[in-house]
Amino acid sequence: MPRLSLARVSTEALKGELLRRLEALPKLIAQRDELSRQIAELEALAAVEEAPGRPRARAARKGTRKAIRAKNPVTLSEALGKALKGKENTSIAEAAEAVLASGYKSKSKDFSNLVAMTLSKDKRFERTGRGQYRVSG
Repeated sequence: MPRLSLARVSTEALKGELLRRLEALPKLIAQRDELSRQIAELEALAAVEEAPGRPRARAARKGTRKAIRAKNPVTLSEALGKALKGKENTSIAEAAEAVLASGYKSKSKDFSNLVAMTLSKDKRFERTGRGQYRVSG
C-alpha cells in the first residue's frame, strides 16, 4: 500500500485523527495495565514452581541427558587400596569385582576401564605384570 503524503491531508482531517486516537488512549492504557497484572501473576506462579530445593526444569536437547553420578564416601583410589591390601598380582577384573563387592557404587558402562586407569596412574599401586597390580610398599 503506498504511503500518503501529509502535504495532501487537510488540517481538519489531521485534527480529527488526533482526537480519535486521544479518545482511544484510556482504553489502551487499561488494556496495558491488565496485561501487566496478568504477567505479574504468571511470574509469581513461575517463582513458586522454581522453589529452592527443587531442580529447575531445563529444555532437553535431542539425544542428550544428564547422567546422575553415584555417591561414594571414598574415592576409587581409596576403595582400590582397601580392596587390594595384602593381595599380590591382582588382575584389573578381579580388582573391579573386589571394589564393587566392598560396596563402591558406579554407573559406569565400563567400570574395569576406570579401574585400569586408576591403577596405572596412582602411585599407591605398582604394576607386577601385564594387567597385574598390587599395593606398593
